[in-house]
Amino acid sequence: MHERWPLWVAVGVGAAWLGYAPAAAALTDKQRLEKLERHMLDLERRLEASEAENAKLRAQQAAPVAGGKVAGAAGTTAASAPDVKALDQKVRLIERKLEVDKENTDAKWAKLPKVELGSQGLKVESADGNNTLYLRSTLQADARFYVDDNGSTPTNTNGDDLNDQFLIRRARLTLEGTLWKYIDYRVMPDFAGAQARLFDAYVDFRPLQEVSLTAGKYKAPISLERLQSASALSFNERAFPTQLAPNRDLGFMLHGEFDKPGYAKYKHSFPLFMYPEFFSYQLAVVNGAGNNNGDATGDINDPKEFEGRVFAHPFQHMGIEQLEGLGLGVAGSWGDTNDESLPTYVTPGQNTMFTYASSAKADGVHTRIYPQMYWNYGPFGLIGEYAISDQELASQSVKNNVSVNKYQTTTNDRAWNLTLLYVLTGEDNVFLNQGIKPRHIFDPFKGHWGAFQLAARWTEMDFDKAVFLNTGTAAKPVYPLADPRSSVSSASSWALGVNWWLNNNVKFMANYNQTEFDGGAGVYSSAGSQTPQIRDRQTEKVFMTRFQVSF
Repeated sequence: MHERWPLWVAVGVGAAWLGYAPAAAALTDKQRLEKLERHMLDLERRLEASEAENAKLRAQQAAPVAGGKVAGAAGTTAASAPDVKALDQKVRLIERKLEVDKENTDAKWAKLPKVELGSQGLKVESADGNNTLYLRSTLQADARFYVDDNGSTPTNTNGDDLNDQFLIRRARLTLEGTLWKYIDYRVMPDFAGAQARLFDAYVDFRPLQEVSLTAGKYKAPISLERLQSASALSFNERAFPTQLAPNRDLGFMLHGEFDKPGYAKYKHSFPLFMYPEFFSYQLAVVNGAGNNNGDATGDINDPKEFEGRVFAHPFQHMGIEQLEGLGLGVAGSWGDTNDESLPTYVTPGQNTMFTYASSAKADGVHTRIYPQMYWNYGPFGLIGEYAISDQELASQSVKNNVSVNKYQTTTNDRAWNLTLLYVLTGEDNVFLNQGIKPRHIFDPFKGHWGAFQLAARWTEMDFDKAVFLNTGTAAKPVYPLADPRSSVSSASSWALGVNWWLNNNVKFMANYNQTEFDGGAGVYSSAGSQTPQIRDRQTEKVFMTRFQVSF
């Protein structure tokens, strides 16, 4: 017993320290738990040594040796038994205290939100996963260089004298996420162009995959390429058909997605339109934005516009690998406008090529029809759509506050686009919101260069000849709807591009666009003719680059 008194003193001091010593204010729960565990291990080692010694003494007591020695050993064993029992109780108390502390610490950690910063932006998620918050951003720094323009004065009147420029094309912050598992939200302002504009601001209630309700400001479900994220575009600017559709609209939209029978699997389709389901639909009632307009925030019409779209992947899960990535759809809209402003249309180089007369207004029924498709197979990709826009127009001349003449017509405008894509480095070509994901991100020291994509496009746009109505004479023309001397009657454009994805978030783009026009550049008189004739606008040749960061 006397030989083990240092052990009992050490154990007692350790137990007293653990039981009564105040925790340092600077220690966290985790650090305090680690200290307790270290002391526990030390006590366990000491207890094991004591038990081993007691076992040895008990063995000596059982041996047939001299009575004095046996009695002494038995006395020692009997004397040490209460001490061992007391020590065991203290150890058990410490063990329980450690268990309670660990349970409390685990409970606190379980309630803390999960924070992650990665290629998808900043993500904050509740412990149960029912509430999420994403902070994302897109920045596009562009350059435009016009080839073969006159380069004298920056008038931009006939396609001549175009200014080369550097610009911030998009500078966007996106705040989006989920509340209480079934409610999504998205707010996206844009700060490019020395002004702040609100592009997206909506809430999406999705209790079921098949039936969801969106309210607010969102992309109109019409043009296929317009629905594609700006960060995933193959060229700096979208093709002509997107200009015969609205950009954003404001209202309510019922939408849903269906999996192929036998392959049911719920998928969280967010943001809007970013899903590869077997069949999907969108039905919306909105204010009604005009063609190529940013939104319909300032709606002045009592009647609203109806928009709809259906899209399907008909060969999904049919075992035909080449057609798995084929998507087909059609979209359209119908509305009744009342004295609304008309849009302006631009070239691929973003220069004005068509404007309506200031007296012309959208006044009457407006319908759109949009057949659309895309196809992806491995590194190959194809995008195509055809746009039809029929709009009733009116132009009224006023003199001394009295209406003099009113001209009405229905314009039938058309546009189409075909884009071919190929990923040189072999990655799968994708559409909508994803972009190319390189197999090996850019790291020249390891011989990795990211992914390279080639793109080719042909797109055309035709304006109805009825808008160029001349109510004057050949010598003194009057154009109440659109002036063919400053607005083209048609445009056709081809483009070639190369896109370099360094990683999932960084992309370099370079593309060349060449666009030819009919009309839109004043008049001339041919030899022997007394009737002035419209001159064609100068061909636009523009080389564009972009450095993009998006996450």
